[in-house]
Amino acid sequence: MDRNHKGVNRGSSQIWGPYLAVHKQGGNWKDLHYHVKNTNVSPYIELQADSLYENDSYEDGFPHLDVNPYVRFFSIFDPFLTPDDLGYEEFNEAFADIILHYLADLDLKADMCRQDFYQKFILQDMEAGVFGGLMDLAEFTGMEKHEIAWHILSFYHTADALSSLKKAVEQLQPECKIYIREGQEIVFYMRQPWNEKDEKRLNYLIRLFLPLSYSSTVHWMRTYGVTGYDGTMQIGEFVLA
Repeated sequence: MDRNHKGVNRGSSQIWGPYLAVHKQGGNWKDLHYHVKNTNVSPYIELQADSLYENDSYEDGFPHLDVNPYVRFFSIFDPFLTPDDLGYEEFNEAFADIILHYLADLDLKADMCRQDFYQKFILQDMEAGVFGGLMDLAEFTGMEKHEIAWHILSFYHTADALSSLKKAVEQLQPECKIYIREGQEIVFYMRQPWNEKDEKRLNYLIRLFLPLSYSSTVHWMRTYGVTGYDGTMQIGEFVLA
């Protein structure tokens, strides 16, 4: 959750909203702390706000979010959220945080299809080093890793490695153009100066999808002129072979 950005839709009743927002920003959802607003709640339910979320803050480097559980989770929280001070405030806070994390995870999975689960398993393999290149993988954000997992799954379905490679590069390295030279050579034209981060990102995608029978060449800023691709046939803009 960005310190300066309210990543919560206050009109939403979906507890997974901030849970997913933290994940998209590359954070750890375990660092998100849910708080029940005003543990000593009013016995008059109709006086409760109609929004599941209230104020969010950034304390001690971790995102915190106030939640009004009566909006959706009355039956779960009503037994232990009483107007009486029974001396269990610390327990109630910890219990509420655990339960709300569990409910957020259930809500998130409720809208998942079979493909989402497959992507999650592939992502776990990626981060475990099954596909190699862990240092290169570290250059991608959490959402970009999900995108890569989707392309891997697409490759498993279609067995079209070149198409999967092209789509993955177009999505994750849009400044790169791909050309297939005569024979079995793929030319990657990076329209920018060399930098280590993008080289690692591109190498990871090449390692994943490039068929073993193909070779590859990466050009930075300048490239060979490729017949049939007018954009590469400008005098002074390409290197003569």
